[in-house]
Amino acid sequence: MEDFVDLSKYREWEGKPGEVAIPPAYLKNLRYEIVVFVRKERGGNDFTFQCCDYKRTRDGQWLFARVVMDSSIKNVEEQVVLAKVSYHPKVLLVNVAFMVYPGP
Repeated sequence: MEDFVDLSKYREWEGKPGEVAIPPAYLKNLRYEIVVFVRKERGGNDFTFQCCDYKRTRDGQWLFARVVMDSSIKNVEEQVVLAKVSYHPKVLLVNVAFMVYPGP
């Protein structure tokens, strides 16, 4: 029997590359990949995340549901030295450029 998974709470998994196992319930129904464009002059880097659904709120903000973010740490050669994945029940974006496309 599958363990109960509370999708309304934040979770994070961290470990050696290739050893981080995320329960399938968190990865189920991820339909969109979001690319967020961060202003380079502020020292940021573009990043991506996956989500199940998204919509625009009445006040113009964008709400993303059941978000999975990979924030693994890489070395200078772009090799993952620490695998880090987090789950967020909701993410809200305000005044930021992003692009949406169908997820894998």
